[in-house]
Amino acid sequence: MKRKSFMKVLTSFVLAIGLIFLVNQLIAQALENSRREGPLRYEDFIYDASVKTPLLFATGAVVSNDVLQPPVLDLNQGGTMRLEFDWLGKDQPQFRAKILHCNANWQPSALNDVEFLPDFNEFPIYDVKVAQGTKVGYAHFWLDLPRVKVSGNYVLVVYKGRRESDVVFTRRFMAFDQKVTVGGRVSFAQDIPRRNTHQQVDFALKYGNYPILNPKQDVYIVIRQNYRWDRTVVGLKPYMVQEFDRTLEYRFFNNENLFPGSNEFRVFDIRSRQVKGINVARLDFNPNFNAAFLFPDDGQAGKSYLQQNDLDGLFAISTRDDFGDPDYFPVTFTLRSSEREDGKVPYVVGGFNFFELSKDNQMHYEPSAQAYQATILLKQGVYNYMYAVPEGNKANEVPIEGMHSMTQNTYEIFVYHRSPGSRADQLIGYQVIHN
Repeated sequence: MKRKSFMKVLTSFVLAIGLIFLVNQLIAQALENSRREGPLRYEDFIYDASVKTPLLFATGAVVSNDVLQPPVLDLNQGGTMRLEFDWLGKDQPQFRAKILHCNANWQPSALNDVEFLPDFNEFPIYDVKVAQGTKVGYAHFWLDLPRVKVSGNYVLVVYKGRRESDVVFTRRFMAFDQKVTVGGRVSFAQDIPRRNTHQQVDFALKYGNYPILNPKQDVYIVIRQNYRWDRTVVGLKPYMVQEFDRTLEYRFFNNENLFPGSNEFRVFDIRSRQVKGINVARLDFNPNFNAAFLFPDDGQAGKSYLQQNDLDGLFAISTRDDFGDPDYFPVTFTLRSSEREDGKVPYVVGGFNFFELSKDNQMHYEPSAQAYQATILLKQGVYNYMYAVPEGNKANEVPIEGMHSMTQNTYEIFVYHRSPGSRADQLIGYQVIHN
């Protein structure tokens, strides 16, 4: 009996030492400044691993300070965009930001800075607060961006000091000037073999008195599912042009407007340091960090659809503790599965990592647990996530999560137009629809 008790204590001690080593590796990796290599990427991307939780959302408008809203600004309403991010470690570097205007394809436009900004295109980030009451040290930075003057796509570039080449992260945002009316609906796919797995987005665009000389060529459409840039349909041409009614019909019969229905997102809640939230199996308390272990997950491919509320892949930073700022937890994910025969290692993906496939969210196989596992450093809050395997350079969740035409998804429709003589694409319409 004493030997069994001793072995149990020894096993717990070894596991605790292993976890501490793993977390120290995660934090050390995050504190290493990874320099940007190659050209600037006009997308949501973190170049320096010390940056955590970069948020960008509209403020002061009808929907104010809502971090669950996509970074889309209505130029006909008040407000602007707010940037927030954390920098891990004890130092507090100086940061600056600049804004780049892009065309519909997210390549730089020909506009000069003075054409889309009221100020000089260099914005020091002075507002900073050192986190209090946390075990993982960080500084929280924020900046209210100047209000842009023209519609279109934008990339926010944040860099250290005055060295514009020392970029730490980039974030996309859009500003629209509603000149057209968009109405649409989401339905089951008309293609019979895909009726139970895919969704179809049909819509119409009314342009009224807005001058569009050649609707089939001058209008550029982007449809995005669940705020994911890796899940878009672009460049659709109108099926029908009703010149008398000034209406463009976008209905298709060759699957151009189909999206995989996917599945509802999984969710976990780490808002409390003391109480286990949704899907949290265990909380470990250590001198240097608190760790969360989620309940083991199983693959859902081939199983029946189960409706549940989710955030369509987004996340919300928050704490229920009555002391200190939100802390960072190493969160351990477990996917029960035999080792995949196709060699495709699963990843943990969601809005918190832009659905990117990187070594930070890549899982590894644990034969003793007969499962894939990954530990990711995340700030306190509520998160949506999925498991996905690589398909090219994109995340494909279907082999693990399955797909259903009944899944509740959010779709955004972006309408771009370049007027005659203009040197940039304008975002003249934006609409959100749900099924």
